[in-house]
Amino acid sequence: MDLNFGHMIIEKDGIKCTCGKNGCLERYASMNALKQKVANSKKLEHVSGKELYEMIKNDEEDIRDIINEFIQNLSIGLTNIIRIFEPEIISIGGSFIYFEDLLLDRVKSKVEEIIRVYNGNLPEIVAASLGNDAGIIGSTIV
Repeated sequence: MDLNFGHMIIEKDGIKCTCGKNGCLERYASMNALKQKVANSKKLEHVSGKELYEMIKNDEEDIRDIINEFIQNLSIGLTNIIRIFEPEIISIGGSFIYFEDLLLDRVKSKVEEIIRVYNGNLPEIVAASLGNDAGIIGSTIV
């Protein structure tokens, strides 16, 4: 069974996704989506990861709402996963790991705020220990 949480719908009638559906988590809470949204807001063709990191680190006022929306959307997806699977730990991978020091604590706080009443123990939410290379490492093991 292939579980791809990126295609969990979080926004009814939302942005069209490459999978053909609308409103997928990936379109709202991936680092690529975040970079594109920031680039659009600044009327730029592209924003690199390094540029985005500096913008977030410097708490640029003109992207503050975009960052907060990204955190909200990612937290909604994580909350859905927590309520369905009750995991002990959630590891967030991909290029998010490069932003761990700026975003992870904010995501954890937002998850706790959204989930409020929860009968189980909240899982630990961490950045992936294999960094952005997990897929490459996993494919060499198979």
